[in-house]
Amino acid sequence: MDLREAAQELYAVLPRDFTSERTSLVRLAKEAGQKDLAQEIGRLPKPAAGAWAINMLSVHKPEVIDGVVRFGASLRAAQDQSDAGAFRELSQQRQGQLSTAVHAAKDLADELGAPLSAAAASDVEQTLRAAMADAGAAGAVSTGRLVRGLSGSGFESVDLTDAVAAAGPEDAASPAGQVAKQTRKKALAPEEAARSKDAAPSEGTNLTREESPKEQATSLADRRAAKRQAALQEAQDEFHAADREALDAEKQASAAWDVVNELARRRSDVEAEIAEVKKQLAALEAELIGITRDAESAESDKKLAVRAATQLRRSADQAQRRVDRLS
Repeated sequence: MDLREAAQELYAVLPRDFTSERTSLVRLAKEAGQKDLAQEIGRLPKPAAGAWAINMLSVHKPEVIDGVVRFGASLRAAQDQSDAGAFRELSQQRQGQLSTAVHAAKDLADELGAPLSAAAASDVEQTLRAAMADAGAAGAVSTGRLVRGLSGSGFESVDLTDAVAAAGPEDAASPAGQVAKQTRKKALAPEEAARSKDAAPSEGTNLTREESPKEQATSLADRRAAKRQAALQEAQDEFHAADREALDAEKQASAAWDVVNELARRRSDVEAEIAEVKKQLAALEAELIGITRDAESAESDKKLAVRAATQLRRSADQAQRRVDRLS
């Protein structure tokens, strides 16, 4: 077992098993008398969540990584060939390719019992975008030993410092690198054929035409200008798309404000009605108290009147009986 083999095995496990697996590999190396290897394995860092998800794609769904690598190679070939039309068309397809790959990574992570957070999914997308823009990054994502996420603008090489565990010269000849070379060669074949035809000697002469340094500089400047023009067009397309989304969001926000304002008005009206009803209720309660007091007073007067009437009726009855006796 060497460091690359150990790393290949280590970076294929779940995040929760990484430390225990690394410890196990260190022990195996020590038991085999490979102390230096054991130390190197012990220093292998745990991958970031996004990097781990890409490693899982490389192990379990290599066709997804292969699709990203091939698409990126076609994109870069269009740039090198100064084919603005092809580059623009591929640029419009790029987000769809990225979304498909990110969804595959998220689904796989769910299946493996280690769901990706929104930040990790964003790191996956950024890393795959860098792999489309840079051949070195494409090779890195294909190793299955990615340690951290990658980022790149497409104008400069992606920084791969400490990005791949146990990186070595053999990684430069990775399948991703071979795909990129083959795709670029295929894309540039018509141009090279045309150049060969133009360079072929005319009838009656043995001289072959070669580009002068001035022509080569002009050609390079043209390619750079076409690349910048294509990048500008891509940026403009992204701006227009973002601007449309922003306008839609602003319309939704305005509608939401209208709803909030309408609900606030209705709430104010209801609160005013409640306040008015409370006032009416207070007045009615006060009136009820007065009526209750009057009723209690009337009840007392009624009792006194009944008592007086009863006494007077008795007196009248006694007077009637005397009248009857005297008659």
